[in-house]
Amino acid sequence: MFKKVLIIGCGLIGSSILRAINSKKLSKKTFVLEKSKTNISKIKKIKSNCKFIKSINREISDVDLVIICTPMSQYKKIIQRLNKSLKAGCLITDVGSTKQNIIKLKNKILNKKLYWILSHPIAGSEVSGPEYGNKNLFLNKWCVIIKEKKQN
Repeated sequence: MFKKVLIIGCGLIGSSILRAINSKKLSKKTFVLEKSKTNISKIKKIKSNCKFIKSINREISDVDLVIICTPMSQYKKIIQRLNKSLKAGCLITDVGSTKQNIIKLKNKILNKKLYWILSHPIAGSEVSGPEYGNKNLFLNKWCVIIKEKKQN
């Protein structure tokens, strides 16, 4: 179990993760950073038992796990903010489908005190949005964990 989890982006995948965390009681406290007011409204309707935050700041400095569920174009800005806000030893993962650019970005700018586990869940559906999230979206599905080659 985690003490605190932060989900960045809460559409279909992020809201499914949120539902699973709540259902399995995997975190004592869950934070959600979501820009869309429409999505926030939809997430509130599912009684998700989370705290919404407006930015990556000191409030989340002691989270144990960060799950990035945003478009990959946002990663650089997110990583820079996480570097300034997270405690040493925090785990980070993402649900992005491609990894080559993320590996380069991570290796270039991620603070070495933080740990990124490269993964790609093979789950989803033909619909999008938090209203379609499902706590069982990842049940009996594959999740690819990517091992980086050591750089000399």
